[in-house]
Amino acid sequence: MQPPNEPEAKFGKSMRNRGTESAGLRVLLADARFQHLDLTTKRHVLATLPVSGAFGIQTFDAIMTPRPTGPITDTTPQDVLDSLTLIEMKTTLKPIKNAALNGFFFGATEREYTMAEALGDRYKFAFVVLNDDNEYGSPFAVLLTLSQVEDRTQAKRLQYQVNFRSDMPVPEPGSCEVIRLADPAV
Repeated sequence: MQPPNEPEAKFGKSMRNRGTESAGLRVLLADARFQHLDLTTKRHVLATLPVSGAFGIQTFDAIMTPRPTGPITDTTPQDVLDSLTLIEMKTTLKPIKNAALNGFFFGATEREYTMAEALGDRYKFAFVVLNDDNEYGSPFAVLLTLSQVEDRTQAKRLQYQVNFRSDMPVPEPGSCEVIRLADPAV
């Protein structure tokens, strides 16, 4: 058995996912109400929200204004910031037929759900379908509040994402079981 190509094994899926997310963001940005913010502005927007907690910049991907406006920055007046809707994208390449989003599968974090609960209509999930095999004949997006997401949810399960520490020494022989292939050609 050949070992997996190291860069592809480690980074290939992540790079593909980033490409998919970038394509999804382009769909949203085609509508002038949406903006993608730099990190400084995202932090500023988070600091001005009427919520408290450990919400990081990964809790949303873009913002939406009620109508097209100039760039949102860290000097944007508070009344404009008060009208923003935070957008969390969930993007798929699968052929989803229409805005019913039947069969759309996605992952979400507890922080995203908590932020969505805290902000209500000011936080929306953007379900972006990049496949053009649908009723519209092109990629599309559907915006839903958490309440609307929950109304459509068939099943939800908790999943832990675990990162092992990178400073662990090699275990002592016998302290864990290591299984190796005797014949790498298998």
